[in-house]
Amino acid sequence: MQISECMRTTVYMIGAEATLREAMQLMAQHMIGTLPVVDDDKHILGVVVLDDILTRFMPKFVDLLRSTDFVHDFGILEAGRQSAHLTEQPITEIMRPPYAIAADSGLMAAMVMMHKHQFTDVPVVNEDEQLVGLVSNVRVGSMFLMEWINHLADES
Repeated sequence: MQISECMRTTVYMIGAEATLREAMQLMAQHMIGTLPVVDDDKHILGVVVLDDILTRFMPKFVDLLRSTDFVHDFGILEAGRQSAHLTEQPITEIMRPPYAIAADSGLMAAMVMMHKHQFTDVPVVNEDEQLVGLVSNVRVGSMFLMEWINHLADES
């Protein structure tokens, strides 16, 4: 099975001239954790990831999350306000370098890439390197398992 068979084709994206506030609004509005940054021809220039935004605005909180198994009350950390000047920064200051997988790649290639780099979502590009979809590690893993289960059923 190819990535093109399990990717989402509705992809929210943003231009490189956008601010962090605009990216945050788009991510919140559509409840997404990965936002490709593209040029006018839909070539990927970078990727904004929710974890990077949280780390930028609440570094101590993210460190706490990574080092704590259980906390009874996060109190002020949950309701804290963030500095407005941070949200006006260009998106290019927080975006990761571009990464993507080809639409005709197999599930195993996607699983290896996602596991190696710990990506939760990966932009999918066509032969012209244009963004055509987004695939999640859950979707790839589920499809991989489904193929495995079908293969086992065929052996029975």
